Amino acid sequence: MKTLNRFFTVAICLVSLAVAARAEDAIRYKAKPLGSVVHIDGAANIHEWKMEGTLIGGYLEVPAGVMLDSSQAALAGAPDGKVKATAEVTIPVTSIKNGKYEGMDEVMEDAMDAKEFPAIKFHLQDMTLKQPHAAGTPLQFDVAGELAIKGVTNKVSFPISIENADKGKLKITAAAIPVKMTDYGIKPPVKFGVFVTEPDVKISFTWSVGLPAKAAGSN
Repeated sequence: MKTLNRFFTVAICLVSLAVAARAEDAIRYKAKPLGSVVHIDGAANIHEWKMEGTLIGGYLEVPAGVMLDSSQAALAGAPDGKVKATAEVTIPVTSIKNGKYEGMDEVMEDAMDAKEFPAIKFHLQDMTLKQPHAAGTPLQFDVAGELAIKGVTNKVSFPISIENADKGKLKITAAAIPVKMTDYGIKPPVKFGVFVTEPDVKISFTWSVGLPAKAAGSN
C-alpha cells in the first residue's frame, strides 16, 4: 500500500510539473478594456447600415519563443512564418449598437437570439506570417479558425495585421471579413414589413491585447 501511495504521489507531482512547464512555454496577451472596436456593415433595400461595439474579450497565446515585434524584419521564434498560436475571442451581441435607426438594435438582437446565444465567438486554429515583412510596418498574417454565431460554427479564414502599441500591448486589426447571416441560421431582419436587410455583412475590428503589467515591464 505504501508503494502504491508513493507511486500516486510521484505521478501527481509529474503531472503538476508538466502543466507548469506548458504554462511557462506560452505567452498570453489578454484583451484590454480600452482601444478595441468592432464594426458590422450591411445593406438593406432602403439604405446601408452600420453597427459598432467596443467590447472584445478573450486572449491571444503564442509560444514563449515567438516575439510579435513589428519593428523587426524577422519574426523571432517562427522562422518559417507559421505561429503555433491559439486565441479565444468573444464579442457580446448586445454590446453592438446601431446608434442611428430606432429599433434596429432590438431587431438584430432578436434575429441573433441574443438571450440564448449572448456572444459571437472566434477560435483561432492557424496563423501564418505573410513574407517578406518590412521592419517598422505591421506584421501581416493569414489566420483561420472557427466562427460561432447563434450556436452555429463555421470555418473561416481572413487576413489580420499586428503592430506594437505601448507597454506590451498589441493592436490586432482585421478589415471587411465577409459573413452571410443565413450561414449561421440568422434570418435577415425585416422591420415594419418595409426595411429588409440583405444577408451579406462585413465585419471589421481592432482588438487591443496586452501582457500582464509585470511581463510588459520586463519587455
